[in-house]
Amino acid sequence: MSQNLVKNGGFEADWGDEKSHRCLVFSTSESSQEKEVGNIFTPPGWLTWFRHEPGTWDQPEVRDAWKEHDSRRVHSGEKGMLLFTFFRKHDAGFLQQVRVTSGQKLRLTAWAHAWSNHNIEGHDDCTDDGRCSCGVGRQAAFILEGEAPELGQDSWTDAIPNFTFYVGIDPTGGTNPYASTVVWGRGAHIYNKHAQTPPAEATAQSATVTVFLRSKTMWGFKHNDAYWDDVELVVVSGGDHEVEPPVEPPPVELSHEPTDLKVGQAVTIKARSNTGLTNVRLEVRQPSGAKLALGPVSIGTVGDWHTWTYTTSPVSETGAHTVAFSASDGAKATDEFEAAQAVPM
Repeated sequence: MSQNLVKNGGFEADWGDEKSHRCLVFSTSESSQEKEVGNIFTPPGWLTWFRHEPGTWDQPEVRDAWKEHDSRRVHSGEKGMLLFTFFRKHDAGFLQQVRVTSGQKLRLTAWAHAWSNHNIEGHDDCTDDGRCSCGVGRQAAFILEGEAPELGQDSWTDAIPNFTFYVGIDPTGGTNPYASTVVWGRGAHIYNKHAQTPPAEATAQSATVTVFLRSKTMWGFKHNDAYWDDVELVVVSGGDHEVEPPVEPPPVELSHEPTDLKVGQAVTIKARSNTGLTNVRLEVRQPSGAKLALGPVSIGTVGDWHTWTYTTSPVSETGAHTVAFSASDGAKATDEFEAAQAVPM
């Protein structure tokens, strides 16, 4: 098993061990100052950072998220971290400088999810419901940046891309998340249940690298809460703790319903694997080759199985539709379903 190079990656260390309110505050992408903020309880081993342009990017609050208070907010162990704003937007997170060997290729991952909630007309019952996030409701959702529905449909759907999580590595050891030297993983909109962020990979250019956790919101919702846990930085190649490549990709099974499909019906597609996968993607092609639109993915677990459930828009073409599933872990699977002409009423 590869060694985790991050200190306090699971955020289990007691805040009293270091008692830090330290923050790195960016008034612009180039200008910063270090200061102490009383309602920011920076986790041991880390430094909180945030963009501060009042009215545009506002100061967050930071504290522990305890399993005993709400087990949904912790991925493993007894606690994780909560960073949040109230009726405000934020661009903020945590950073840590890590000693490495120059030339090592490194991979950074973390587990995260948001509770993103506001009073949206027609969904008043959801406003303060800790299980409901605007745009996705009470289901778990993982949607890659760029794959959410386009803005302008309605207020509920426009809420889907509100929260985006990223992890990044500065291979030169700098502490500015806005520097061009930072290598960011792909962003992901993650709601209601922890999922692993798309990874960031970079080759160390010095004896110190800096890892960044980042959440960025689009709207000043009443509840903009980001939960983080289980951060890992590992050596992929070039050191004594290289990650062994998998012997074979993790297995994936695909299924779909209904099996007797007619034009005008939607299809529910479920993928399952006995391994947690990252950067999961699903694509459905119609007989003409055009993509079939997908709704937000629902991520869950059933026993030892990890599941990803998608619902398509209603099919409009007869014939064979192809399904392709993939993940950054190398997992792949394909499926096919037929759509028959609807019977005239």
